[in-house]
Amino acid sequence: MENKLENTHKSRVSEYWPDSEMYVAYVDNNTAFTDTLSRKIEKKYIQFYFCTKGGMTFHFNNGGYNISLADGSSFLMYNSKMELPLNLSLNADSKVCMIFVSVEKLHHLFSNHNIRAEFLNSSNSNEKYYNQQAFSTTVRMVLNQIENHNLSTHFENLYVLGKVFELFTLYFSESEANQKENCPFLDNEKDARKLKEAKDILLDRMDNPPILKELSEITGLSEYKLKEGFKQVYGTTVYGFVLDKKLEFAREKLENGELQVKEIAFEIGYENPSHFIAAFKKKYGITPKQFSKQV
Repeated sequence: MENKLENTHKSRVSEYWPDSEMYVAYVDNNTAFTDTLSRKIEKKYIQFYFCTKGGMTFHFNNGGYNISLADGSSFLMYNSKMELPLNLSLNADSKVCMIFVSVEKLHHLFSNHNIRAEFLNSSNSNEKYYNQQAFSTTVRMVLNQIENHNLSTHFENLYVLGKVFELFTLYFSESEANQKENCPFLDNEKDARKLKEAKDILLDRMDNPPILKELSEITGLSEYKLKEGFKQVYGTTVYGFVLDKKLEFAREKLENGELQVKEIAFEIGYENPSHFIAAFKKKYGITPKQFSKQV
């Protein structure tokens, strides 16, 4: 990058250069005033923004066009034919993680692992590409780890590089899932809507989810299509989807220190807290109590 973001009287900036073709910055505006961030960015870079608190607004064409981003949302932009300089208003009490990576670097990374991304296709590589989407609690956890690590400067770039690769894996797999949800293997758009309805029902009734037969009756989608649809679109079984969401919810509660382990277990539908502890450890490799001590 030609220049760097400077700490202002409003925002604190943490910067990393984990690779010659990659730049990462965490910007924290913990004041009661909006801060303005601007810098020149070469057109070879793909820009990723993740809002982890508050909100912000991107300004294009001297303010002629604006895009707002709220907590829990991400924005990707790339244009091979022109530079897209950063011109950002960061709201009071807001945070953003920004990652700039060259298209060659990302293409090389994806090619080595036989991964396809829409904007890296030959038909799109010479065009502009924009994508705005919500990100999951799993992505948020990785972003928090980038922001809050306490490694020495000798190791932090290596650590951040690994976390960025993990972040890209999660980000693009979620993008793919969103595309599949809109147009899955199911026979028609009506069935696709029913599958999404089933997902929403499971999320709303996470503490006491319906059994497969009941879910089939509610949505009008056969049990077979429900089972196959969840595997194709969400990469897991219906039960596995519910379990993953329960544990993500539990982890978020633990991160915020809102409830005790027993209280969380009961809230997400576990009658026996030991069963919750075992499931949490199987997914994350540590017990809820150990996790709480790390955050």
